[in-house]
Amino acid sequence: MNRMSTAKEALIAEALGDLDLLLKRLEAVVPLVDATRKSLIKSTEMVSHEIASFAPHMKQFTDYAKVQTAKQIDRSVTDVTQRAKEMQVQAMREAALDMFKKEFHPTVNQVIARLQHLARLAQPRPNPWMPWVTHGAAFVTGAALTWLVVVMIWVR
Repeated sequence: MNRMSTAKEALIAEALGDLDLLLKRLEAVVPLVDATRKSLIKSTEMVSHEIASFAPHMKQFTDYAKVQTAKQIDRSVTDVTQRAKEMQVQAMREAALDMFKKEFHPTVNQVIARLQHLARLAQPRPNPWMPWVTHGAAFVTGAALTWLVVVMIWVR
């Protein structure tokens, strides 16, 4: 048993030596951890301060983004509305033209045909003697003027 207790004691002694080395290393790490903690706290304070100073800029940026977004939406809505209006006007024009062609145009053609028929009926029939009467009137007028000139010359 001597041997076993000696091996046990050797293992315990070695474990205690390792534990002592571990404790010394931990004690060396404590100031580094503390310095890191302090540095972290300082960094956190600096970040908080920077965020606080950055907040008004973020508010301005957010307000600007809202205004620009509203303008873009307004432009898009205006464009869409304008296109919809133009399409509606075009559709109304086409519908009106189609209605005119289908409903009004045939009625107008019927009225025109009836008026042309009435105009033909209302035209006086040409008199076959009218050219002879015109020639006779011209002859009589010419003869009368000739006699008038002759009488005027003779009376003088």
